[in-house]
Parts: sequence; structure tokens; C-alpha cells
Amino acid sequence: MEESSELSTRVRQIAAVMIKNIRIYYTRGPTVIFGLLFPSFFFLAFVVGRAMDPILLMPGLLAMVVFFSATAVSPVIMPIETGAHTLERLLTLPIPFWAILLGDALASFSFAILTSSIPLILLFLFVPPSLFAAVGIVGTTILGCFFFSLFGLLLSSPPADQPSTIMMLTSLVKFPLLFISGIFVSLQSMPQPFVFLALFSPLTYLVDLLNGLIIGEWFIDPVVDFIIIICLTVILARIVIIVHRRSLGRRL
Repeated sequence: MEESSELSTRVRQIAAVMIKNIRIYYTRGPTVIFGLLFPSFFFLAFVVGRAMDPILLMPGLLAMVVFFSATAVSPVIMPIETGAHTLERLLTLPIPFWAILLGDALASFSFAILTSSIPLILLFLFVPPSLFAAVGIVGTTILGCFFFSLFGLLLSSPPADQPSTIMMLTSLVKFPLLFISGIFVSLQSMPQPFVFLALFSPLTYLVDLLNGLIIGEWFIDPVVDFIIIICLTVILARIVIIVHRRSLGRRL
């Protein structure tokens, strides 16, 4: 009974942090710019003037929306709360620090799920996949949203008190990953040195999974893609807790 009560308490605490973040940060400028405008403009710049089959565009569009939207909310939370000195108040509550981080990640995850549902609906309406592929696409999207929400938290680990500082750092990391991960140029068409670099990008494995599920073209074995993303998610969750604990003293 005590374990069940403690679990329900933790769930309520995490949900409270998540809902607080949703109410405060979904309409912030950095969230709208990096989570909505950037993927829209990048996709339009890629598509306009090019006669391409719509199905060939969907993996890149979906991966780009997941990547940008999942990393739009979580990097903003910590610097704003550090600058506003609301982090200290949150830390005085009887809630573990890992639960606070999980609430931050779930707020970013929820935003990514909402945003990525738009290309998913378009895909299912205009280019309906098989049932197996549909389940795989939805599952891959959910997994990608959660991974990159954690990735956004990792990028927010420096103890800055201004969102602009963190967003500049995230841009320096995100844009190179975007261009080497097979979204704009397929891995099959890349020069060998760039393929080697692409293997170090977690976005590559998400793009490859979506390419295989939507248009049937794999570069890496899908089982390998899936295992790598799962392993990276587990490792990243642990790293996020460690680096934020180390930087916490410099935030207060």
C-alpha cells in the first residue's frame, strides 16, 4: 500500500510540473519560433520549385517536425526559471529533482506529439500506409518525440539565466544535425565521409526508420535503428540527470 501511495504521489507531482510548464511555456516566443516556424519554413524552402512525389516528402517533414518541436520547449524552461528565481521555490517542494526534470521533458514531449500529429494526419489521409506501417510510424514518432525532449533538456544544462543563450547553443548543435541526417539528402546519395558523420547523429536513425516505414527504403537495418534509439534514450535520460545535478548549484 505504501509503495502504491508513493507511486501515485510521484505521478501527481510529475503531472503538476508538466501542466505548469504547458501553461507557461507553450506560447513563449522561442517555442513558437523553433517549434513551429522553423520546420515550416525549412520544409517550404525544400519543397517549393521541386516536382517531387508527396510520399517522398513525408519522412523528412515528419522527422523535422519531431526534431524541432521536441527540442523547442525543454531548452527554454531551465534558463527562464533560473532567471526568475522560481527554480528555488520548486526545489523546496517535497519532489525529487529527477521528477522535476521528467515533468519538463513530458511538457516538451506533449508539445511535440501535438505538433507532429499534423503531418501524421496528412500522411494517413493522402498516402494511407498499411496497418503494420501505420503502427510503426506512430510508434517511431512517439519514441522520437521523447528522445529529443530529453535531448533538449541536455542542451539546457549549462547554468544560463537567459533563454537566448541556450537557444543560440541549441542552434549550433541542431542545424548541423539537421543537414547531415538524411532529411534533405538521402544517406544513399551522400558522400562516404558525410555518411560516417551521419552515423553519429541520433536524428539519422529516426529519419531512416521513417523512410523505411513510409517509402520502403532502408539504409540501416530497421531493428538496428530501433535498438540504437532505445539505447540512446536510456543513456540520455541518465546523462540529463547527472549534468543537471552538477549545474544545479550554479543556478541557485
